[in-house]
Amino acid sequence: MRFEEFERVEYKYNILFEVLCQVRFPEIMKISQEGPAEFQDIVRKEGYPELASDIPVLPPGVPKEIEEAISTDKVSHFLSENRDWKISLAKNFIAFTCNGTYTNYAGFRERLEKVLETFGKIYQPSYFTRIGLRHKNVANRVSLPHAKQGVEVFIAEHIFPELAASIAKDIETLQKVSLFNDGNIKANVIHVLSEVSGRFRRKEFANEKSYMIDVDCFSESRIEGINNVLTKCDIFKRLNWNIFQWSITDALREAMRGSES
Repeated sequence: MRFEEFERVEYKYNILFEVLCQVRFPEIMKISQEGPAEFQDIVRKEGYPELASDIPVLPPGVPKEIEEAISTDKVSHFLSENRDWKISLAKNFIAFTCNGTYTNYAGFRERLEKVLETFGKIYQPSYFTRIGLRHKNVANRVSLPHAKQGVEVFIAEHIFPELAASIAKDIETLQKVSLFNDGNIKANVIHVLSEVSGRFRRKEFANEKSYMIDVDCFSESRIEGINNVLTKCDIFKRLNWNIFQWSITDALREAMRGSES
């Protein structure tokens, strides 16, 4: 994609609050019919001892045949003890999420590789149909406690040109959704300026004026082999970084370095 290439930098203040890699594959019925017991035995010894499941809730009186069919859509989650890291496994996808202690891509990739290798050895997928790497960022007084100015100064002018107009003081919420496609890789990008409530690392916040940048880079072409999946993720990471940098100003870069803004 034709985004400007930006040099990689590790900032003192990382405003990422969630990083997610999802890999989809043709349905493997063994996962839903037998349950991922063997998979759990391995990953719980590697730091994911907690278990949770998403099971569809059905109204009373649903025929047994329909209930059994829907029950195969269960998603099993294997979480680290502090719940900062999560593996999600279903009959047609595996996902790996960090929503707390993300430091850098190298550490995330190392964990992801182990998870995918374990999955590959047990289930031996024929190939993968979709690979996605998603980064969610939030800039506000919680993620950047030393910043002195409002979050509007962090937003690149081309993202929300309305902020430079006379109506800027009357704007309460802005949202922009963009889909980029170069014929090989797609990127779904969401920019939001709004008061939001949620969690950043260990801190809760409510009705905090925030600038959110959500970048989901993905490919829907057939790919074989774990190494090729990881190579694709490396490409996505680079693109994600360039889109993030394209979305922000020098004021946010300085704030992430630790300078008061």
